[in-house]
Amino acid sequence: MKKLGFVAVCLSMLFLSACNKELSDNFTTYTGHPLNDTIWVRNLPSTAAVHELAQLLTPDIIVDSFETSKDTTLKYGDSLEISFTAGSCVGSTGAPVSGKVKLEILRVRKKGDFIKAFVPTSSNGYPIESAGSFFIRVSKEGKELGLAPGASVKIRFIDIEDTKSNMWVFYGRESSPLPVSGIDTAFSWTKGDDSSAVRQFQRSGPGNSIKGYELFSKNLRWINADRFNDTSKPKAKITAILPLNYTNKNTAVFAVFTDQRTVMSMKADFASRSFAASNIPLGTKLKIVTLSRIGDDLYLGTRDVNDVGTSVYYQISPEKKSLKDILSFLNGL
Repeated sequence: MKKLGFVAVCLSMLFLSACNKELSDNFTTYTGHPLNDTIWVRNLPSTAAVHELAQLLTPDIIVDSFETSKDTTLKYGDSLEISFTAGSCVGSTGAPVSGKVKLEILRVRKKGDFIKAFVPTSSNGYPIESAGSFFIRVSKEGKELGLAPGASVKIRFIDIEDTKSNMWVFYGRESSPLPVSGIDTAFSWTKGDDSSAVRQFQRSGPGNSIKGYELFSKNLRWINADRFNDTSKPKAKITAILPLNYTNKNTAVFAVFTDQRTVMSMKADFASRSFAASNIPLGTKLKIVTLSRIGDDLYLGTRDVNDVGTSVYYQISPEKKSLKDILSFLNGL
């Protein structure tokens, strides 16, 4: 038994050495170009190039307004309704705000939308499955508002997929203080304390019935309808290994599940100079997606994984792409 363990350790060391050798052999220098920078950092500065991705990929935002002194339902097409009750919006002191206020809505529908918004579907490091997410901000004269104690905002929406049971309201847990711009690398989702699940509704449509979700949120900003994955399955840690030019200063990596709307962020691991995600159920089929901003150029890398568990180390070689190409790829996920 000891001999077998020794052999396994040796094989692992040989594998990692081979990976490092291959990466070193593939490294090319580029005179006067940021591709020469292979240095990782323990603490990501706000000036890191990877933050520029958030500005380049930001999804479209709906901008509207409503009167706070009366009950209001705002409809966007036939797939989204958002309702506020009179007096539900308050300022920083908790006092109700009167008059017209500004409303901003970012709707996250597809897997690629979660990447573009840099809000992966995970809660405390565990994957969760989403039925759709929203960023809702209400402000007046440039000052952000909140909801009064006991108040809620009602969201009714039609999903692009069939409705699923056991969905719950989750809220975005953001860094404090919030980054002025760029990626909130500490972002996570946390389940609301409301014991009721997200409701489903059904209405008649042209030729068939239309099903959707209805939820009540006690908070503004990031709101999500989610459910936890099967927690009984064995889990693995997966690691993406990129060429030396791709560091945590210029690259973001995601694991996109194939059979459900789950997108995990693969966090930068300074010690191994790689990107990793834990708690991935064995047997999961997924696609690893890498996005990089190096100098004025953008790079996209992908790797299909058909069965997590047969291998947990994946080498990826990104390619230079236009912003249009990257957006087209993300929109197709």
